[in-house]
Amino acid sequence: MLRVPQGDRRYFDISLNGHTQKVLSEEGLKVRSFTLTTSSVNLTLSKEVKEIECTGTAGLDRNLRNLTYGNEERVIQYDLSKAVKIAETTREIVGSFRRNDARIRRRIASKYGRRRRNRVNHLLNCATRQVVEEAYNRREAIVVEDIRGIRRLYARGNGQGRTFRGRMNSWSFGEARRQVEYKAKWRGVPIIPLTKSETRGTTKECARCGERLQVAQRDDVRHRRELWCPRCKGWVDRDVNAVTNLSRRGRLRFDRSLPKGAKGEAGEAMKGNPTTPVILRVDASKMTRWDNLQSYQNLRG
Repeated sequence: MLRVPQGDRRYFDISLNGHTQKVLSEEGLKVRSFTLTTSSVNLTLSKEVKEIECTGTAGLDRNLRNLTYGNEERVIQYDLSKAVKIAETTREIVGSFRRNDARIRRRIASKYGRRRRNRVNHLLNCATRQVVEEAYNRREAIVVEDIRGIRRLYARGNGQGRTFRGRMNSWSFGEARRQVEYKAKWRGVPIIPLTKSETRGTTKECARCGERLQVAQRDDVRHRRELWCPRCKGWVDRDVNAVTNLSRRGRLRFDRSLPKGAKGEAGEAMKGNPTTPVILRVDASKMTRWDNLQSYQNLRG
């Protein structure tokens, strides 16, 4: 029960559900304040969190249909294709109404827009929670890229179709980063944000040799998620390549943030110091794809 004092030793009790009771039972948690409305009770919580000691870094690549997380050793993809279907269904439903009253159309669009946001946020919540737990268990700092301003690529007049622009503009890349950041802070997992200049070319620069990857034909079919490396003479999954490069560049950012004289052998004993730099031209990382957060088969490397 949440007991609200009313004065004169009178209290008003509000029953809490099982999830709220489980959250409040966490050790070290404090309730700072609460907001009572006609339909909900909002609790403000706080907790002192100690940052974990990191032994490595892992990149997070946000895509339209998946979240890719990993480094040279291991890569995991979290399927978000259902979020694309939800957005497309919502656009079809809203577009099917033919009412002359603009206020009614606006009310309908707002209703289904909230419904779409809630469903997509639930999918992102499940995926981002798995990402943070993976980073916490493996003692890895999460490296995120700055992709603000990407919607300018899908503006009207850029020669793209209306359906394609609507699909790309419904991409919740900002919400995915927000959820990862606050959950990482709650668990004590460090976040390494890279600038636009530091993340330039993470997808099209080969993580093995540094050569620029090319879009080519394979078996008379264009593979949009795979790029060709002319030096390695092989196909590279663009998402795996991106998180590998993000992980390495985040490791360089960490090295630059260390104080003078803390690098090299002396830096190995410092808190949060990641593993040694990865040698180029190593074997491709092992990739695992998760559909609806359930691991199934290894993808082709």
